[in-house]
Amino acid sequence: MPKRAALYLRQSKSDDEGIERQTERTTALATARGWQVVETFIDDDVTASKPRGPKTAWGRMLAASESIDVVIGVDLDRVVRSTRDLNTLIDHGLMLATVDGEIDLTTADGEFRASMLAAIARFEVRRKGERQSRANAQRAAKGGVPKGVRLKGYTTDGKLLPKEADTVRALFDGFSTGLTLRTLARDYDLTPSTVRTILTNPRYAGRRMYKGEVVGTGDWEAIVTEELFDSVNRRLADPARKTNRTGSTARKHLGTSLFRCGECDDHPTVRTAGSGGRYTCPACRMNRTAAPIDDFVLRLAEARLTQPDALAALTPDLDTDPLHNEHAALTERKATLAGLVADGTMTRADVRDAVERLNARLTEIDRALAGADRPAVMLTEDEQRAGVAALNLDRQRALIDVLMGVHLVRVPRGKRGFDPDTVQVLWKG
Repeated sequence: MPKRAALYLRQSKSDDEGIERQTERTTALATARGWQVVETFIDDDVTASKPRGPKTAWGRMLAASESIDVVIGVDLDRVVRSTRDLNTLIDHGLMLATVDGEIDLTTADGEFRASMLAAIARFEVRRKGERQSRANAQRAAKGGVPKGVRLKGYTTDGKLLPKEADTVRALFDGFSTGLTLRTLARDYDLTPSTVRTILTNPRYAGRRMYKGEVVGTGDWEAIVTEELFDSVNRRLADPARKTNRTGSTARKHLGTSLFRCGECDDHPTVRTAGSGGRYTCPACRMNRTAAPIDDFVLRLAEARLTQPDALAALTPDLDTDPLHNEHAALTERKATLAGLVADGTMTRADVRDAVERLNARLTEIDRALAGADRPAVMLTEDEQRAGVAALNLDRQRALIDVLMGVHLVRVPRGKRGFDPDTVQVLWKG
C-alpha cells in the first residue's frame, strides 16, 4: 500500500514562493516516491511563528491525521517554525517529507535532525522580531507617525484633515463642558464607544506612544492641548462617572446619580426607579417623586445665575499652572528614559527605580488636578436669555454639579404636596 500523503502549503505576506509553485513541487515529490496524495491543506496569508488554531488548515490537517501517513511541504520552515509544532506532528504519528530532503519523524535520527532545524528556525524568527521591535521603538522615540489604521482627523502621513479635526475638537470641548458620551455620539453620528476611543487617544495631544507608554512628542500637529486631554481623561477615569446600573444608556432625570441622600451618613447618590420617575436611596430606601424636585432645583439654579457673583461660581479661580508644568516636565523626563531604553543606551532594569518614582509623583499630581476638572459651564448669551430650563439635560446636570450639592430627605409622615425643606442645597463657590 502506498503511503497516504497530505500536502501542506503555507504562504505569508512576505513569501516569494506562491501556493501554485508549492503545489507543483510537493506534488512532484509525492509522484516520485509513489505516494498517494489524499488531501491538500492550504494556509494562505498565515505565519507559522504564531499559534495556528483548529480553524486553520494546519488544525484541520491534525484533525485528519488518522487518514494520513506523511505530510509533504516545500521545506521545514514552511511546515513548522518551532519545536512545539514539531512535537505536535510527532504526537500525531506523522512523518514529514520536504522537497529539499525527507525527515522521518518515526526514527530517532530523523527526530533529532528535525528538532535541530526547528530550533534554528525559531531562533531566526525571534531574532527578526527583536530587530523589528528595536526599530519600532526607535522610530516611536523619534516621534514618527505610527503605522496602521488612519486616525480620524489626520491623513495616514500625519497631516491634518480640517473638517475631521474640527469634529475631534468639538468632542473634547463638548465632554469638558458636561456633555455625555451618548449625547456627543448622537450629535456627531458616532457610537459612544467611538467617542470614548477618540477622547482617550494620546495622539490627539501630540504624544507619541509605544507599548502603552509615552516615548516622546510626535512630529504631527496636535488637535487639542495636553491640558485639555489630561482633564478629559481624568474625568473619564473617575469611578464616580459609573452611574448606569440598569442597562439603560439614556438619562431621563436631572438628579440620577447626582443628587444625594440626606438620610444616610455616607450620603450615597440616589437612583431613578419606576415608570413615573422616583428618586430612591439604595441604602435606606428613601423614595421621592422626581418631577417637583427637578423643577425646584432648576428654579434655584436660575435664580443663582441672576446674582452678580454667578460668573465666578461657574469659573472658579484655581491656579493649576504649577501642577500642569510639573506634570509636563516629569512626563518629558519619563519619555527621555524610554528613549534611552529604546536605542539600547540603558536597560529597563537601569531605569526601573527612576520610572517608579516618576509614576508615583505623576499619580499624586493627577489626584490634585482631578478636583479642578469640573465641567466648564459657560453659558452663551442665547442660553442665558432662554434660561436654565431650555438647556439640554447634560448641560443642566453639569450646571447643577458646579453650582450646588443637593441632598434629599424624607417627606414628614402625613405631609401632602411638595415641601422645599426636604431638598437641602449646599451652594458651591
